[in-house]
Amino acid sequence: MDFGVQDLQDLIQLLEQHPEWKSLLRASLLGDELLRLPAAVEELAEAQRRTEQRVEELAEAQRRTERAVGLLAQQVGRLSD
Repeated sequence: MDFGVQDLQDLIQLLEQHPEWKSLLRASLLGDELLRLPAAVEELAEAQRRTEQRVEELAEAQRRTERAVGLLAQQVGRLSD
């Protein structure tokens, strides 16, 4: 059976008229692994956002530690004078 351009246009029109058919066709063509890809990408993006937040928290902790060490060095310097 040949499937021509007109048949494709008819299929597209039918899919526009029946949106629920799109998801059935998508599932049939793509399979479960590819259908799960958008959710996996969103999970990855959320993990990246959490990592960036944690890095910023660690950087702030590092800045506080450096300030504290600087103060301690000044105090030790004054004690040794």
